[in-house]
Amino acid sequence: MGRLEGKIAIVTGAGNGIGQATAIRFAKEGAKVVATTRNPEHGQATLKAIKDAGGEGIFVQADIRNKDEIKAVYAKALEAYGELDITVNCAGVLVHKPFLEHTDEDFNLILETNYRAYVWSMQEAIPIFLKQGRGGSIVNIASISVMVPELFSYFYGGCKAALNKLSIDVAKEFAPKQIRINVVCPGPVNTGMTPAEVKNSPEQQKFMTENVAIIGRLGEPDDIANLCLFLASDEASWITGSTYVADGGTSLAV
Repeated sequence: MGRLEGKIAIVTGAGNGIGQATAIRFAKEGAKVVATTRNPEHGQATLKAIKDAGGEGIFVQADIRNKDEIKAVYAKALEAYGELDITVNCAGVLVHKPFLEHTDEDFNLILETNYRAYVWSMQEAIPIFLKQGRGGSIVNIASISVMVPELFSYFYGGCKAALNKLSIDVAKEFAPKQIRINVVCPGPVNTGMTPAEVKNSPEQQKFMTENVAIIGRLGEPDDIANLCLFLASDEASWITGSTYVADGGTSLAV
C-alpha cells in the first residue's frame, strides 16, 4: 500500500519541475492527483506520466492568477473524486535581474503568481477540509531566499518570505481542526526556473555545485517531491506551521 493510498491531492504548477515531480510521486504512492498548469501540452504530459506509472489522475488547465480558474480546479476535483485531502501549491515564476531594473510589471507578475494565487488556493482548500471534518494537508513551496539573501530575485524572494509567514499564521488558526500547513524552501534545483545564465554556463554550473549547493550537486525535482510526500502523508500528522529547507547545504555556505 502506498503512503498516500486513497487520498485525493491537488498539485498546482504540475506541468514541469517540482510540481510535475510531486504529482507523479504522489500518484505512485496511491493518491488520485488533480494536476493543474497553464500549458495544456505540459499538463497532458504530466497526466500521461502519472498513468504510465500506474497512477490515477486528471488534468485541469488553469491560470492560477485568475481566481475563478482556481475555483474551477477545486470544483473539478470534487466533481471527479468527491473529496480532497491534500493541496500542494508549486506554481511559480522568477524574474532574475538587478534591483533597479525590476519593473511594476515584474512586481505584479511575481505577486499574483507566487503569493496571491497561494492565498486563493488555501481559501478554497480549507473550507473543503472543514466540511469533511477530518483535516487535511497543505504544502506551500517557497524558496531558500526566505532564509538567505539572494541577488537578482528580489520581488521573488520578498513574496516567498511573505508566503512563509502567511502559511505559519494560517497554520496556527486551523491546527485545532487537524488542518496542517507547512512550507518547503528549496535551494538551487535543476528546473525550468533555473536562470539561463546558470543553465548555459559550465562555469556557473561548476560554481553552483562546488560553492553554493555544498553537498556537491544541484537539487533535482524529485528531491523536493520526496519532502512534499512526507509532509502530505499521515507520517507528518503532528507537524504543522513548520518551514523545511531542502537546499543541498546552500544555507550553510552563506
